[in-house]
Parts: sequence; C-alpha cells; structure tokens
Amino acid sequence: MKREVLRITLALIAALTLAGSAFAGTTGKLSGVVNDGASALPGVTITATSSTQLGGAQVVVTDENGAYSFPALTPGTFTVRFELDGFATQEAAAVTVRLDRTTELNAQLAVSTVAETITVTGEAPVVDPEQVSIAQTFDQKYLDKIVVGTDRSYQDLLGQAAGSVDRGGNPSVFGSTDAENAYYIDGVNTTDPVTSTFGTNFNFDAIQEINFETAGFQAEYGGATGGLVNVITKSGGNRLSGTVDVRFRNNDLVENGDFFDKESQKSETTQLGATLGGPIVQDRVWYFLAVQNDVTEVTPDASPTTQKFDGSYYLGKLSAQLGSNWQLAAKYSADPAEIDNGNASQTVLEEANLFQEQGGDIVQADLTGTLSSNLLWNLRGGINRQELNAFPQSGDFDLAGHTDYNGVLPDSVNYTNAQFSDRDRDQLSTDLTWFVNAGGAHEVKAGVGYEKLDFTSRNETVSGYRYEDDGTLPFLLWFEPNSGATKSSGKGTNAFAQDNWKFGNVALSLGARWDEYKYDNNEGERVAALDKIQPRLGLAWDILGDATTVARASWGRFMHPNATTLPNFARTNGLPSFGYLSCSAFGFSREECQDIFAGDISAGGLTVQGWIDDPQRFDPNGYLLVEGNIFSSLPGQVASDLDPMYAETLVVGVERQIAPRTSIEVSYIEKKTRDIFEDTCNGNLPTPNADAACDYYVISNFDSLKRDYEGFLVRFESRGIDWLTLQASYAYSKSQGSIEDTQNAGIDYDVFPVHFDNAYGYLSDDRRHRVKINGAVDLPLDFTLGFSGLWGSEFAFSKTRPVDPYGDEYVDPRGSYRADDTFNLDLEVRKMFQLGALRTSLIGTIQNVTSEESVTQVCENEAGCGAVDFGGALNHARPRRYQVGLRVEF
Repeated sequence: MKREVLRITLALIAALTLAGSAFAGTTGKLSGVVNDGASALPGVTITATSSTQLGGAQVVVTDENGAYSFPALTPGTFTVRFELDGFATQEAAAVTVRLDRTTELNAQLAVSTVAETITVTGEAPVVDPEQVSIAQTFDQKYLDKIVVGTDRSYQDLLGQAAGSVDRGGNPSVFGSTDAENAYYIDGVNTTDPVTSTFGTNFNFDAIQEINFETAGFQAEYGGATGGLVNVITKSGGNRLSGTVDVRFRNNDLVENGDFFDKESQKSETTQLGATLGGPIVQDRVWYFLAVQNDVTEVTPDASPTTQKFDGSYYLGKLSAQLGSNWQLAAKYSADPAEIDNGNASQTVLEEANLFQEQGGDIVQADLTGTLSSNLLWNLRGGINRQELNAFPQSGDFDLAGHTDYNGVLPDSVNYTNAQFSDRDRDQLSTDLTWFVNAGGAHEVKAGVGYEKLDFTSRNETVSGYRYEDDGTLPFLLWFEPNSGATKSSGKGTNAFAQDNWKFGNVALSLGARWDEYKYDNNEGERVAALDKIQPRLGLAWDILGDATTVARASWGRFMHPNATTLPNFARTNGLPSFGYLSCSAFGFSREECQDIFAGDISAGGLTVQGWIDDPQRFDPNGYLLVEGNIFSSLPGQVASDLDPMYAETLVVGVERQIAPRTSIEVSYIEKKTRDIFEDTCNGNLPTPNADAACDYYVISNFDSLKRDYEGFLVRFESRGIDWLTLQASYAYSKSQGSIEDTQNAGIDYDVFPVHFDNAYGYLSDDRRHRVKINGAVDLPLDFTLGFSGLWGSEFAFSKTRPVDPYGDEYVDPRGSYRADDTFNLDLEVRKMFQLGALRTSLIGTIQNVTSEESVTQVCENEAGCGAVDFGGALNHARPRRYQVGLRVEF
C-alpha cells in the first residue's frame, strides 16, 4: 500500500504543477467599501497583513465604487491598512477573517495634508452580511482555550456546536443520523467510504480553524444531509513555533459513584503530542509538522486481559508561494493504530482475544492561483488509503475457536473470526471563480469533481470452523467456508454553479448542484446509479447597512451519496453455513452416526458430507448434518429504480451584533429527509404484506421511511472582552422519523407488519430542550479557566417486545416514553509560566464536576431486561474524574 501511495502521489503532484488552483473551503473573505464621508473613493490601496498569510502582505485597490475584496485569505487575525494620497492613512488592527465566512470592514478616510498620519479604527463587525447558512466557526483562540481534557479532537469538539448531538465523534445534526455528515480536511473529503463516518485522526494542535456548517450550505458543498465539517490545518509561518502537549489520567484520578466502581474497570490514558512549524524561505516557503501518540488501557471487571489502544498520528505539510499569483501546498498524514485484546472481558479467555489494526495514509496537493484581477482557478487532488483488520490475537489462523451455546462459559481456545478490509478514496476537483460588477457585485463560481471509492473486504471464520459448546462438549460445529475477497466500488461525479450576488444591502446566493454515484458489485455489475439535481437558494439582508444586523433565509435540497456498503450488499460470492451437531450429544456411536448420516448434501453451489470427523478431536464420534441446519440465501439485490436519499432544509433567521465582537442569532430550521432506503424481504415489493416470501432481501425506497425535524435555535457568541471567550446556545426541537440507521442492511423493515407498525415517532436524539455553554476566562496571575457545560431535557425511548425470530417490534409508536434529563459540566484550569521564549502551562481538568450520574440508556423491553424493569436505567454517565497535563509553547 505504501508503494502505491508514493506512486500516485508523484503522479498527482506532477499533474498539479500543470494546472489550476484550490480556494474553496480553505480560506475566508475580507471585503468592504471606502468613502470620504460623502462619496466613494476609488484607487485606495488596501494592505492586509497576518502571520498566517503565506506570501506576505496582500494588496488590493478599491474600484470605481470604492469597493474592495480579498476573496481568499488564510483564516486568522489581520492588520488592514487604507492609503490614498491627500487622505489620512487608516489602520485597523485585530481584524478576524474566518474560514468560509465574509468579514466586512468599511472605512471613511479624512482629508489630510500631513503625511503618514495613522488613525486606529474601531472593531470590525462580527456578523457575516453574506452568510445564508447556519454554521459555527471554532477559531485558533477557541481551540487553544476551550476544549477540555482528553477530548482534544475535532470530532468531539463538534458536539459543542448549536443543534448537534454528540454521538461518540460522529454528531447527529438537526435530526440526521451520525452517518450523514461529510468530513473535509484541508478541502479533501476524508469521510469513511464504508461507514460514512469520520475517517481520520490527527494532532489537535495541528488545527488552524474549524467551520461546522449545519444547515443551508452552498452548492459547492455536497456529500452530506447532516453537517459539513471543514477543518484546515496550520501551515507554519515566518518564525519558528511549536507546541508540546501531554495529558494523563489513571485509575487514581477517577472517583467512585452510586452506579460505578472504578475497580470494576481500571483504566489509564496518556496523550502526547508535538508540533513544529516555521520558514524555509521567509514569506515564500513554510513547513509544518505534527505528531501525536495516544495510549489507552482498560481492564474490565474480572477480565484476564487488558485492552490496549495505541495510536500514532503524523502530519507533514509544505506550503510555497510560486511567484506573485500562485501557491502550492502538499500534505501527508497517517493515523496507524493497534488494539490488543480488543474484546477483553470476563467472558473471554486470554487465548480467545482479538487483535485489531486500523488507520492509513492521506496524500493531497493544492495549487492556487490568480489568473487575473477577477478570475481565480483551483484544482485539488487527494488519495486516501485506509484499512481495518481484526483477527486472532494469537496469530493462529488454523485453530478453531469456541463460544458457549448458552452464553455462560467464556470464549476459549481462539478468536473465531478474521476480517480484513481496505477503504480507498481517490478524488480530484476543480473550480473557477469570476468576480464581475453587473447590477451589483457577483461572485460566480462553478466547478466539477470526481472521486473513486473502493471497498475490498474478507470476512472469514478462522480455519473455516467454529465450535459452540454446551457444558463440557462442543454441541455445534459450524462449517463456514471462506468465499475470499470481495471488492465493491463506486464512482462519483459532481458539478455545481453558484452566484453570490450582492447589491446594496442585499446578498443573494443562487446555486445548483448535481451529484451522481454509480456502484458496482464484486462482479463489476452496476447495482445502483444515484443522481439528483439539488437547488440551493439563499438571501441575506444587511438591515442597517453596517453589517451589524442581518436577516437571512435559505432553502436547499441535499443528496446523500450513501456508501460502498450498498454494492457490497449485492455481492454474489456468499456461501452457505453448515451447522453440524455432535453425534455424542444425541447418543450416537461413531459407527451409527456414519451409517445414518453419511452421504452428500448440496446447498448454495457446494457439496458437503452429512457426517464429518471432528477436525480437532473434541467429539470422537464426529458430527452430523441435517438440512434444517443449512443456512443459505440468494444474493441480496438492489431495486432497479432506487432513488438517493435527500433532505430538504429551510432556514430563517436573524443575527444581531449587540456589543463589540458579540452577537446573538435566532433561527428556525425545518428539515425533511425522504427517499430513505432499507432492505426488506423480496415479497414485500411492491406492497408489504404479511405473507411475503423471504427468499432474499432487496434494498428499496419506502414511502414510510422518513425523518422530520423542526427546531428553534438561539446562539450567543462573545469575544468582546479580552479576558472572556464565550459560546452558548439554546435549542428547542422535535426530531421524528421511522428509521435511524443508514447502512442499508438492518432488520428495521425486513418483515411486515412486525417491523413496520409503530415505527414512526420520536427518534433517540429527540430532547425538547438543550442548553450548551462553552468558554474560557483569563484570570490574574496568568491563570485560565475553561468550561464546557451541557443540559438536555428528557430523552425519548420506546417500548418493544421480542418477536422470534424477527427481532423486536414496537408496542407503541416509537419514542412514546421519556427518560431523565442529563447534565454535565467540565472545567479546566491552567497556570502559565513564561520561561524565556517558552510559555509553559500546568493543566488540571475536572470532568463531570458535579459527579452527576445521568441515565444514558434505559430498558426498552416491555418484559424487562433481566433484573431491570421496563424504563429502568441500564447505563449511567461516569462520575467525577480528573486529568493532569503539561503544555509548552514557543
């Protein structure tokens, strides 16, 4: 795999040196108008300077209308200077340019005969007068101070955004599932092509800025019906800088609670990271390097082994200014990880543990250029090679493992399964941006993109056999022949066009996007072709004309591309499983068993013997096979008229700056997700019925598969006081639907009416009220206090009953019941010491300060869950725990 990555990397860099540029998704915009108090001033020279901007100071000149624009600045803090002969020079300091946002900075110059007179102007407005979406930006100051404890990852940070629900790193956004987001790192899609969840890890200190678009994003962005995560990494700078960060927690830093005994699950976590960046050539060539190692060890209660996660993350980036109009950036990242004893438990003996390895490599390159004063062209390419393998910790692939038929005795002898998978994504995109004045200022952008997805997998039973024990004797011997590797593929093509048109105090966003994804199974047969045109319309009205009060509205359609699990469902190389029974368990001697059951039995294209000898000699009399213990089905199919899942989203809101660097936003969101598809018994098509045949399963759209979300959002953000950073939000919402899984092959709609009745209702992410507050306070003596708090009202849960052999059915409409509310508060205290050029900080973190053991899961079975009655708590939040850290910056 390494050799292939190197080969494709060299080809990609060679291609990129011959064409295009890449601005979308990695920059911010600064614009405004300059006047003298009576009329516009053309010819004003405007200079924007920042330590984050490669190529040095950026310079533009106002046009005949006094307007100017820096369309593609690196996010960061800028000093902006306005100069014109005969006028006093003005300079605005600490102007923030945010990722994927527009900062409007207007200036009024005064006539002056004194040269070099400089006037420091006030704060730039914090409200984006052109934004039509709902989004939350996490800038460098926020990233440095707000994130608390070991949860220093871009995935966990997303849960702090207004309207998102944390799902273990894959948030649910405005009623969508955790597999409906798209994850872009430096403009390249890193979403896992198999699970549609996040696909890579790296050092948190490598992040420059994050923009999390949660609704109403523009036509240039696709691949998500939930949220769109856009992360840009640091590039270095003109001075040498870096960080070293260490965080640690062990069992001595964990408290006991009413529902948690720390001795029942001993743990230790160490996180060590470092970054280094600087110049190779001042203003021309910069480098940035990052590395991190995460080690977590957990020993479950009475487990004979300890689970150990050991992950290392690497990142290297080179950025170069080529002449005055071109920039080249190349980046390599990797996140290999190993998990020893991945299934450690009191029910698994040491010899039956699994080993897991995962991670991979991402290579990307960007060439950015200015073709003329009003024309930008970009091209971006990326190669993503990931793997996920799980197999016996013993390394023995010839020894069959044992599980207990009754679930009482521990797994023994060996781990029973081996899985190997490669998850690859290649992508190339280009776009052109044209700035033109015609009835206002137009920013017209159009682009095309292509990506190739491959999922190569092997899922095997170790040795081809596995035992299920009943007491002291292996009662069942499963023969599960290995079918070899399966390759499922997809090809995606997209095109978009959009016009951001600003006239007077109004900004219109008019766009459309087309996506097409074609999926082929292991035989190269086309099993699905999903495509959709997605209009995107938005309006922003700067009510007072000073970028302090902006009303906005947007409507759009957003298609989800699904994943390579779709063609994998229709693979044709599946083989039957044969459940042999112990001859001794039925009182047969070896000779009797051979005489009665010997002979050929055919199923699923295979011929096996009705009696076999025990391959590992546990039962001296051998094993017998009856036809009722042969499990085989025809390959799954995908409906020929399958339509892609999509969401229609309406956003209406207003944002008001209420103080310097302080704003409040109120929004209404309505989202309807339709054309969801799921597999079902073949006889349920075209109309589900109780007598449906179930010879095989078909993935198809159902009218009853839908999700509906409606909510009101209030978001408050302030950096108006130098010593305070604060983001807070309140959400009132209703999240309803009939399905929460998007992996195509659940049991949700297999059998009618068991899986269909009462399926629509309140989803698991439904809480009527949510409050989030995150911030940091700079205290005297170089102390800093960071805080992260969350409260949610009662969550929805359902009442179900088991229906053998079909799983569970809903007794009442989904989500008819309410559990408890939840509360959590984390605090982090830092004390900084300046030691020469080094800023050294001691860090102490308290997670779950109040030790609130909120209920996180309840029993949904109407008959109860063992000793727990229906509606009783099954899981609680962990009580108070501590963490210590050391951080050095220079």
